[in-house]
Amino acid sequence: MKTILFYWSKGSDTRRKLISIIAQSEREGDACYLTVLSDKLKLSHVAIKKHIDLMIDQGYIRILNPGGKPVYLVLTEKGIGALKEFSS
Repeated sequence: MKTILFYWSKGSDTRRKLISIIAQSEREGDACYLTVLSDKLKLSHVAIKKHIDLMIDQGYIRILNPGGKPVYLVLTEKGIGALKEFSS
């Protein structure tokens, strides 16, 4: 089911890219955290964090090591489903 978070809202393109980068990191066995995402998309840490916080709240991403520094991110089942939807 298409959601406004990834299709019709401001920042939807960035969120689709973030989900894709996190998925790619998982496939390659690499850790994915805010600095990696910020570097790859050439956006500020603050901008990335706002998108990530929104996707965590909506259940697309989860923190692998709560309270850890840096915070490692992984996709949830919902996130994997969204990735499959907009990758096809």
